[in-house]
Amino acid sequence: MSSVTSPSLVPNRDEISAPIPSSPYLGDGGRHYGADDEDNYIQLTRTASTLSERMQNLGLVPTKTGENGRLLETETDLRIEIHMIMKSSIPLIATFLLQYSLTVASVYAVGNLGPNELAAVSLSNLLANISSYGIIQGIASSLSTLCPQAYGRNDLRSVGLQSMRCLCLLLILYIPIFVIWYYGSYPLLSVLVPEQEAALLASRFLQRLVFGVPGFIIFEVTKQYLQAQGIFQASTYVLIVCAPLNVLLNLELVWGHNIGVGFIGAPTAVVITNWVMALALVGYAVFINGYQCWCGFSRDIFHHWSRLLSLAGPGVLMIEAEWVAFEIISLASARFGTASLAAQSIVATTCVTVYQIPYAISVAASTRIAWYIGSACQSAAVIATKASFIVALSMGALNCSLLLAFRFPIAHLFTHETDVLDMAANALVIASAYQLADGLSCVAGGILRGQGRQYIGGWLNLICYYIIALPISYFCGFVLHLELAGLWLGMMAALTTVAIGSCTAVLFCDWSALIQKSIEDGLIEYHQNRLAPISSDLSASTITDVDFDITSVVSRGVHSTSGMVDHNFLAPMISNDADLLRK
Repeated sequence: MSSVTSPSLVPNRDEISAPIPSSPYLGDGGRHYGADDEDNYIQLTRTASTLSERMQNLGLVPTKTGENGRLLETETDLRIEIHMIMKSSIPLIATFLLQYSLTVASVYAVGNLGPNELAAVSLSNLLANISSYGIIQGIASSLSTLCPQAYGRNDLRSVGLQSMRCLCLLLILYIPIFVIWYYGSYPLLSVLVPEQEAALLASRFLQRLVFGVPGFIIFEVTKQYLQAQGIFQASTYVLIVCAPLNVLLNLELVWGHNIGVGFIGAPTAVVITNWVMALALVGYAVFINGYQCWCGFSRDIFHHWSRLLSLAGPGVLMIEAEWVAFEIISLASARFGTASLAAQSIVATTCVTVYQIPYAISVAASTRIAWYIGSACQSAAVIATKASFIVALSMGALNCSLLLAFRFPIAHLFTHETDVLDMAANALVIASAYQLADGLSCVAGGILRGQGRQYIGGWLNLICYYIIALPISYFCGFVLHLELAGLWLGMMAALTTVAIGSCTAVLFCDWSALIQKSIEDGLIEYHQNRLAPISSDLSASTITDVDFDITSVVSRGVHSTSGMVDHNFLAPMISNDADLLRK
């Protein structure tokens, strides 16, 4: 194994005696730690980056030192960041499109059984999204902050700890979800839906679907766990297999001559697929890549949930506020007749499909910017933010052009009814017009998650959709009699306002405060787990190419490292234990 640390990165012995400068991220001196503690911690994380081949591949390794021998921030530029975000986004786009296809497959499999069955699967998906999937994804979005920032600090154990804490929280939440879906879905739907047969079928769908929710939880948490490590392609590999499997299961379980069970076969297919996805992704993390951040089973998993909970609530609000508003629009479209409802289904399906592109970019941007925050690289974080917006605008313009140019062919894929076709095409003109705003708001929301400021996105969505969008939609749709197009004008107003507000919040944020918070999170994790204090006594002069977990190293204390390290500052603690030398 070759050395990855150039001699210029290691200060000489004279430089060691130089006084330690104050950290630029301390503000008033820090609430918990002194300047020396935090500055030493930053140097430790940057040194750890130079020891990791994976960090080099992700372009997160500092390459320059200051006059006092300190490692400086990672250097980057717009070209590099645009390339890295696009490279990360491609497998994510495939992942989200394939994952969305699971819902579409159920709708198509059941659609030909009859109108009540089609209405039932639509109702069950609506209730499932609002009462379960949206909440799960909102809580899991807290890992978009905690795990990438920890990974940027080279605190690999914290990546696993936070993931396990989130998994435990979601599995506890599954208990009320099970009770509501299994025992309360029919009483609730029978009140909301006048057609009792559709309500009964929807309840049966949810009673079967609820057994797949734990698989969905495990898949979502593991996906976040791997994405935080820059492993974006794992979920794509899993879904390349599982999406076709879901289609085959739907066909066999709904329509098959031998094992087909009709309507109830559709949720059964989803349950099986969810568990296969979960087990396959966990297997990837265990046996192929991602195990480096595994924290083991310990009591630490059940302690210190406050930071997770503080991010989970706003994350739920951020997702639920938007999802519920779009469901209200779908229900409102039914007031204009069957043709309008059918056109709304076409527009909604198209927009959700196209939305996967900016959402993938937002995840890639969130992860990369969180890495830079965790490694205390402010300039790089700012550049990555600008690159994310450039990519978002480019993809938004592309989506806008495609929807506008192909609105009639797209509508033809779903219907040949002239009145439905015209309504859908007119609404798609409005949908195409807000693609730029949609892309910017989505990516800005991802950056807010990476920064740990989900609450801003949550409040923006709540205000813009319910104080701005719904009143405008009602006025344009029902008062001005623009019907479906009027409803979508309200959503366009909301998305534009959200885009302006969230982009402003991102561009004018206090990056130093965000980095300070991430540094404190790392130091608090050390002290909460009774780890040894940061020391500046040891450093690496000859260091091999290893993945470096500073949590594991510090937790073991300072060992004798003769033959591997020399005494200088840059690597305060390096253990020669074999398990720390895994690649």
